[in-house]
Amino acid sequence: MVDTNTNIKHNSVQALQGVLRLTPPSQSPLYEDVKDAVFVAIDCENASEFMKCNSLENANSQIGLAILDTRDLPGPDSSIVNISTYNFATGTSKYGKRVSTRFLFGKSYNLCTQKEQLAEQIKNIIPESRNIILVGHAIRQDLMALSSLDAGFLEYRFFDTQTIARSVLPVINKNMKANESLHNLLKYFNCPFDRLHCAGNDANFTLRLLLLLAIYPLKKVTLQPDQEEIVKNLKNIAYNPLPAPKPYPHDIALARKQGRRQRKLRARFQDSDTIARVRAERARKKEGKLVARIPEMWEILEAASALGDFLPLR
Repeated sequence: MVDTNTNIKHNSVQALQGVLRLTPPSQSPLYEDVKDAVFVAIDCENASEFMKCNSLENANSQIGLAILDTRDLPGPDSSIVNISTYNFATGTSKYGKRVSTRFLFGKSYNLCTQKEQLAEQIKNIIPESRNIILVGHAIRQDLMALSSLDAGFLEYRFFDTQTIARSVLPVINKNMKANESLHNLLKYFNCPFDRLHCAGNDANFTLRLLLLLAIYPLKKVTLQPDQEEIVKNLKNIAYNPLPAPKPYPHDIALARKQGRRQRKLRARFQDSDTIARVRAERARKKEGKLVARIPEMWEILEAASALGDFLPLR
């Protein structure tokens, strides 16, 4: 069961703003406990699969982490801080390949076959010497999944972006079920996103959403220059463009098929001279490839001759 005592002041947006230095330390609840914190956004896909058993070889599931160190938040002349994002997939190799294609922020790891291995991988990423704050969207299910790996994950404080959104955005209260999903909230803020329901992607976008929720109540507030700079930097992180998505295998196959079809269509409208020229070019290329392979083939025959499989070459 999830310990609600680690929920930071019922997901108070004031506490969140304090962690991000948007309010003075004296006005921030629990400031010392979350000073210089590291945000670790989490998301689990098909968590029920790996919660059932210790062996993960056939449990098709994912755990995603996205990490933002508040010490790294940029100053006035610094470059945009990148959110470090990880995706761990368990289960069959086919599932792992599909997940890897969907993951936008690098390589998806598909190395763990036991819960202990997966827990160790996650612990190696989280800097335990720092104040850790977990972040999730409807986080309770994700916390239950993590606790099935190691109960120690329940000791961290956490923010739930869904709960914060309910208190911050009036549009949520009007039609809660229709508006509180991660997809709809990202659209509300015009935050870039793609390929949801990949755990690493969702964790990254949840962390972006957290930053936008923190600065939203300050729209009509007169800010100090240092606060304005922080708001600007947080927006830059949240709206940082996404990496180019990897093409799906079926998209690659479709593009090749369409290319062949277009070449055939073009060939129908070519005159006889053009057709002859194209065929001659193809023949030259084929001949060139064969000529280039002659030395290689000669070495193979020489080696075979030395072994006595063929008569000596003359």
